[in-house]
Amino acid sequence: MLSDGALVGVVVERLHCRACGAGWLPAHEAARLPRRTFGDAYALGAAPPTAADIARAGGYAARIARLWAGSPPASLLDVGCGNGALLGALRALWPEARRMGVEVAPRVAAAARATGIPVAPALRPGMRAALVLSVNVVEHTPDPGAFLASLRRAVAPGGAAIVICPDGSQPWIELLMADHRWSLSPAALERLATEAGFRVVARDPAPGGFQALLLRPALPKRLPPPRAAIPAVPRRDYLAAWRALDATLAARLDPDRRLVGFGVGEVARLLRAFAPATWARIAALTADDRAGVEGLAKPFIPPAALDPARDSLLLALRPGVQPSLAARFADCHVIRWDDLIPR
Repeated sequence: MLSDGALVGVVVERLHCRACGAGWLPAHEAARLPRRTFGDAYALGAAPPTAADIARAGGYAARIARLWAGSPPASLLDVGCGNGALLGALRALWPEARRMGVEVAPRVAAAARATGIPVAPALRPGMRAALVLSVNVVEHTPDPGAFLASLRRAVAPGGAAIVICPDGSQPWIELLMADHRWSLSPAALERLATEAGFRVVARDPAPGGFQALLLRPALPKRLPPPRAAIPAVPRRDYLAAWRALDATLAARLDPDRRLVGFGVGEVARLLRAFAPATWARIAALTADDRAGVEGLAKPFIPPAALDPARDSLLLALRPGVQPSLAARFADCHVIRWDDLIPR
């Protein structure tokens, strides 16, 4: 599955570096990705910023401002700017900063331009800014070292870059996205940044499975191999658990009850991809907010329409929130799977 929910038929496998903890998509699997993964069909961010987009961007903007911790930058360049929500949030913090974006997905770039931001389809020579941003992009690139070096060239004299991406030190849902070619541990990301010509100035680990670095240009430096071996077992076991999920859920379903899925977002799409037999049995979906149900090809009912006497409620949400949802719907037959997949 791609990060926009599109099914591409890629069986997710990962190679693993025991030295730095990086994981990556094998070449034979990467070759099966669509020729233009981020082409006209790519849908994530292809609409104007929603309330959820704006709220998420506000969180990222606050994190970026905390890392920057200086006078407002004169210019911002967001490489992989999506629909422009982040640059919009940063405008509220730094209204005088000149804003620019780079976005390769045509429909997504059009959504960003509609907000008034100049957007280029690629990072070109001569494009520079005091603060260069890259949020959840490096993991998609074929060569993250070369990508970070391109960010280094885009930093204006005296400026910096902030890179945010999933933290791959512990396996979680980001590992399942086929277009996440790389799963980068903090050690791997810092090593790549240093060898690309950056100096790590500050780190900002935060809850939610992401990491952020504030980087200043420096001379590229080749680092010696790390001494500690990082095991591949957690990633291997995590992927194996997802492959086994369909069979596990089949044993938990009650054939005499209507199956309703709670959730219409990313995890619902992952269930569609990794547990297709279970997904086929879902008669309807429910959620507190129906935004995102489009494209799932299931009827939607409000939570108030659930019938505890005849419905089973399958939680199509991240494992970490399943206990609280199960308590909320204690009068229903709730099907959880956070015991099998904890993250």
